[in-house]
Amino acid sequence: MRRLSLIALVALAACSEAQPEPAAKALTEAPTAPAVIPDATRGFAEGVRIAWANGQAVTPEETIQLVGLNGPEGALVGLEAGQPGSRWTTVLAGIASGEPAWLNVAAALEPGVSGERAEELDTALKAALATDPAATLRVLEVARQRMSPAVVCGGDTRVKSLLRPAVQTVTDPALEAKRTACLEALG
Repeated sequence: MRRLSLIALVALAACSEAQPEPAAKALTEAPTAPAVIPDATRGFAEGVRIAWANGQAVTPEETIQLVGLNGPEGALVGLEAGQPGSRWTTVLAGIASGEPAWLNVAAALEPGVSGERAEELDTALKAALATDPAATLRVLEVARQRMSPAVVCGGDTRVKSLLRPAVQTVTDPALEAKRTACLEALG
């Protein structure tokens, strides 16, 4: 019995010596990306969605159909873009949700937006990036005017600081180039 106790103590001592001290361990390990999007980032996205929550009902499918029938510019007219409580505000809230169907709507409408509508789309895409960064990065393309990682991930310093932790959670190897471009724009 005594022999087992002695062996257990020796094994315990060996294990504790093999483990680096917490400070030393912290220096040898690379920092990892946050596993969860911070509350402040989620709060930003929720605030954007709330701002546009009073719009008239419209679905992603109806919006895509409107783009198909009238083109992106005509769809914006049909959605009454710029009018408070219009279907356009519903579209913006949908895009801000980060749901893939709404992100496809953003891609369909993007060629037709300009001025204030472009700024609204950009804000909605930033909220989508804060909500579901992987889904949002999937629809971004370097060659797109307003839906490129450089544009969507650029902008205001405060917003960029909120978006950075969300983008760092993306681990999909297929999105690595877009993630890197976005992180570069985030600074």
